[in-house]
Amino acid sequence: MDSRRGFFASLASLATGKTDEREAFHPLLPGFIPQNSEHCLTCVTSACKNICEENIVVREGSAAPYLDFSRRGCTFCSECQRACENDCFVAEPVTVIKAEIEIGILTCLAWNKTICRSCADVCNDKAIQFTGLWNPEIDSSACTACGFCIGVCPAYSISVHPAKENG
Repeated sequence: MDSRRGFFASLASLATGKTDEREAFHPLLPGFIPQNSEHCLTCVTSACKNICEENIVVREGSAAPYLDFSRRGCTFCSECQRACENDCFVAEPVTVIKAEIEIGILTCLAWNKTICRSCADVCNDKAIQFTGLWNPEIDSSACTACGFCIGVCPAYSISVHPAKENG
């Protein structure tokens, strides 16, 4: 499967001149309070990372933890929030990540007339709908930015970006 994904990624980079840019933006964990990220400096347990059932929490050194959607997504189980001993999260469960998901139509297999529904099939929120047979679109009002669609895309056509500020 990885060699097939690599093949499609190579085709995509030839078509657009871009390489895989999914690592350019790293969304923070749901409920993480950026203003409290200095508390991560004293964390020695990495409890938020170690408890993640999807194994998507990345913590490099003493930096704030972030999510890596390259293989899986966030289930919003809130275990990372409960595990943190340093008051880095809001108290109540959070069911949305402060990010936006985007489908790159130039490289998306479906947009380029190849049957593929990988992103829609994995979306529990039904936020990815097809217009006709070929055109997947993300309903931003339904999308929680969980990231499950990113790791399953065989052409690496789905990316995560910072959420646009309202107002």
